[in-house]
Amino acid sequence: MKKIVLIFAGIFLLVRCSPGDENNPKFHLELLPVHSSTFPTQFTKDVEYEIPIQFVRPSNCHVFEGFYYDKSLNTRTVAIQSSVLEQGNCIVTPQPPSTQILRFKPTTETSYIFKLWKGVDASGADIYEEITIPVIP
Repeated sequence: MKKIVLIFAGIFLLVRCSPGDENNPKFHLELLPVHSSTFPTQFTKDVEYEIPIQFVRPSNCHVFEGFYYDKSLNTRTVAIQSSVLEQGNCIVTPQPPSTQILRFKPTTETSYIFKLWKGVDASGADIYEEITIPVIP
């Protein structure tokens, strides 16, 4: 009996995950560059800040998924993480800039360096804008 249940469960999963399933749109993840940002001139330790980050969606099929956020000591690398719907009716023209809020709470009294990803250059190397913000007690 257990084998029959397992077989039916396996068949159900195969059918649900089949590539021809129209109810499950296909998408892939893509990083988008930071267009602009508004940082304070200084941080106060243990106070949460809301930092507006602007980005441009290259098409109407790009959907904001969150921030790519990497911490290394006092350096924070930030980019925009988006899902790109794989469908044929995408309008591939830049959309008006969108703004999302990055929440940040400094926990030390050292300066923080934010590396905002701006894209890649002609040789494929990452381009960053670096912003250093001091922290006051």
